[in-house]
Amino acid sequence: MSYNVFNSLAAIAPMWAEMTALTPIFEKYHLDDKSKPKQIGRTLENNDFQCLDIENLQISFGDKLVFKQPLNLHISKNQKIALDGDSGSGKSTLLKIISGQIKNYQGSVKINNQDEKTLSYDTIRETLIYVDQIPYLFNGTIRYNLELGEHFSDQEIFDALRKANLLDYVKELPAGLNTKVGENGTKMSGGQKQRLALARGLLRNRKLFLLDESTSSLDKKSALNVENIFLSQPDITVIFVSHQLHDENKQKFDRIVKI
Repeated sequence: MSYNVFNSLAAIAPMWAEMTALTPIFEKYHLDDKSKPKQIGRTLENNDFQCLDIENLQISFGDKLVFKQPLNLHISKNQKIALDGDSGSGKSTLLKIISGQIKNYQGSVKINNQDEKTLSYDTIRETLIYVDQIPYLFNGTIRYNLELGEHFSDQEIFDALRKANLLDYVKELPAGLNTKVGENGTKMSGGQKQRLALARGLLRNRKLFLLDESTSSLDKKSALNVENIFLSQPDITVIFVSHQLHDENKQKFDRIVKI
């Protein structure tokens, strides 16, 4: 009896350590936020993105201001915007503010003329998608990594893959959508993983795409291929951050904003 009791108690310590280690993740994505803005807030009609307005935006970490001067920016529906600036100028910070990951800023961020701080967290998630340098893939099938617990018809999935220029690749696989991608997508190239992340947003009809250094880990040919895909989508708005914009694609952006 003593062995069973104390053996069970000994197992508590590593379990507690694993649970505690999740705290930074919960804080990053506000999963531990019990305040009303996450649970209750305004919504956008049909989640139809029309415009983004940033007014006098500034944020500081300690005594250091992130932006050289307060940011003011208007982005209309379906525009393709590139953010250009030196390393540390705040490009990625801006995307994290827009996506709701960072909240302690000064000034305002408005979606469809509604202050983002008044919108529910679910509304923000249903309006935009944030894609970073290396999108995470689960050790499951292509279908699973696209659906992520939701259900979509094969036709909806194929449409999203076609727009992301990944349909031919998937159809050539012996198991098709049921092909396993490996831990964190080890069986896919960097460009394929980025296109899969793009397909995730297209599948969910997201209208605002925030791409944070999404092609910086790819070779030039693959990077240009991925960039051309999202630049050619007529019905989405894109804010693209890269430490080095490719000359071949600069003219395809509606605007390049210097930060």
